[in-house]
Amino acid sequence: MKKTSLNDIAQKLGVSKTLVSLVLNGKGKENRISDVVCEKVMKVAKEMNYQPNQLAKGLRTGKTNTIGLIIADIANPFFGKLGREIEREAARKGYRVIFSSSDESAEKSKQQIETLMQGQVDGFIISPPMNSEEQIQELVRIKKPFVLIDRYFPNIDTNYIIIDNQEAAYNATMHLVKRNYKKIACININAELINMNDRLIGYKKALLDSGREIDENLIKTLPFSHESKDVNKAIKQLIGKNKKGIDAILFTTSKIGIMGIESLSSNGIKIPEDVAMVSFDDPDAYKICYSPVTAMAQPLTEIGKMAVQVLLSEIKNPESSIKSQKITLKTKFVIRKSCGS
Repeated sequence: MKKTSLNDIAQKLGVSKTLVSLVLNGKGKENRISDVVCEKVMKVAKEMNYQPNQLAKGLRTGKTNTIGLIIADIANPFFGKLGREIEREAARKGYRVIFSSSDESAEKSKQQIETLMQGQVDGFIISPPMNSEEQIQELVRIKKPFVLIDRYFPNIDTNYIIIDNQEAAYNATMHLVKRNYKKIACININAELINMNDRLIGYKKALLDSGREIDENLIKTLPFSHESKDVNKAIKQLIGKNKKGIDAILFTTSKIGIMGIESLSSNGIKIPEDVAMVSFDDPDAYKICYSPVTAMAQPLTEIGKMAVQVLLSEIKNPESSIKSQKITLKTKFVIRKSCGS
């Protein structure tokens, strides 16, 4: 089907292409085009399903009403749900979102930022991978609007929206302590990321505050590119040959948690009879598995809304002297059967 052009609308109305362009770009009134004519142009454009060329519009106006969203790991259910919330809020504000996943690679993230910049996005929402400080500093230098989500860099002054990772991990571990679990393990991913490190700190602090020693053998750190075999290896090491090495596990992401459930099951370990579990994030799978999982549910709707609102505020007020917005939200601790409750 042929795409409707400005010229098609102009011919149908018997007016000039320039007049149609002015009206559709919101410049009818300032060019003394009557309200009656403006209404006719808008009506015909809608009837003919006119879709503006966003890139061409961006070249004219400097704005494309497009946001570049770079998430860290598309395989993680958390990022999929968060991306949906961001897209929903952006649509409410008249913006579209272009998605990409860095797969926790700084090099890939850099390439995606460069590509999206060429596509004239108005700003970015980014979950930055490790070692991507330089590209974030470059966005600061060129004054490109952006907001970080899920993690940030303490040494760079930026907008960010995160959760209180230390508190969430502390509360989850304390819950297991209070339920009298003795050997509480933690399966984490590379702790060089500030959010992952904070979760590990929260876990350790809860043990220390309970008068327990920290057993480094009960802490397993997986690589970013972890797969089921990596999680399975970590769990086999934790449960030991007699399958009595641990009695509870804290999973620091839902991706690890889902793999962990599969691994425990394949090794003949029942939840919570043999091993209790608590996990960050709260994907739908946790609610319907044979032993519903106790989880630290992140406020995804709130994070998505705030990310878009903070970004649009910066896009619309590029010269504003308002300080960077640093927002820390709380998680909701959802208790289910997996920790014996």
